[in-house]
Amino acid sequence: MINCIVVDDEQSALDIMISYIKDTPFLNLVKATTNPMEVVGILQASNDVDLVFADIQMPRMNGLNLVSLFDGKVKFIMTTGYQEYALQSFEFGVMDYLVKPFGYQRFLRAVSKMPFEMTLVDAPINEIEPDRMPTKEEYIFVKVDAKGKFYKVLYKEVIYIEAQKTYASITTNGERVTTNLTLLDLEKRLPIDRFMRVHRSFIIAKEKITGIEGDEVVLDKVLRIPIGDTYKEAFAGYIEGSVYFKEQDTAVVLGKRVKRSLRPD
Repeated sequence: MINCIVVDDEQSALDIMISYIKDTPFLNLVKATTNPMEVVGILQASNDVDLVFADIQMPRMNGLNLVSLFDGKVKFIMTTGYQEYALQSFEFGVMDYLVKPFGYQRFLRAVSKMPFEMTLVDAPINEIEPDRMPTKEEYIFVKVDAKGKFYKVLYKEVIYIEAQKTYASITTNGERVTTNLTLLDLEKRLPIDRFMRVHRSFIIAKEKITGIEGDEVVLDKVLRIPIGDTYKEAFAGYIEGSVYFKEQDTAVVLGKRVKRSLRPD
C-alpha cells in the first residue's frame, strides 16, 4: 500500500485528486490540503508517507520547494496547468509531471512508476478493474542536451551503458545516445531486474548476455565488456543458478567457486 499526500491550492483540483486516489486500491490518502506548509509539517514529523502529489504554483511555497526539501525521503508527482515547468521538474528528479486537466488513466500511469511491489500490497486483484491494473514502465526518458531535450530509451533495446567522464552513453540495437546523466544516475533509475553494473564504467542489460569469456561478459554474441574486480562476486552470484556442469559439481567462475547439481545426460 502506498501512503500519499496531495496538496493543491485550488479546491476543485484537490477534489479531483481525492476521487482518483480513492478509486485506486493500492493508494491510501493520508492527507489532502490546500496548505503546503501543512505538508512540510507532516513530512518532517513522519516517515510513513511514500508519495506526494504537489501543485507547482502555490502561495508561500511551491511544489518544487517541497521537492528540494524532501528529495530522497518521498517520491513526488507534480500537477500543474503549465507545461513549461515540466523540464525543470524532471531536473529536480520528480517521478512524473501531470498537466491539468488529466484523466484517471494518465494519473494511474504516473502512480504505476512507484516500486511495483508497493502497488500490490493489500490490493486484491479482483478489486482492481482490468484497465486500471498497475504496469511496469518499459522505458526511460533521458536528457540529451543542455536545452532541455529528452530522448525516450526502450529498455528492451539497450545493450550496455558506458561512462564518459561526467556523462554517459547508451548503446542500443540501432544507435548510441549520449545523455547528460552520469552512470550513477542511471544505475539508480534503471530496474535492477533488467540491468546490472559490472564495471566502474559499464552497466549491461541482463537479457543481452550471451556468454562469458575470461574476465569479460559477451553481449549479443560479439560485444565484450570487462568485468571489474569490485563487481565479480556479484556477477558470479547472479549467474550461479544458471551454471551447469556435466562431469563435475564445482567450478570457478570469475574467481568464485560455485556449486551446481549435475546436468542429467
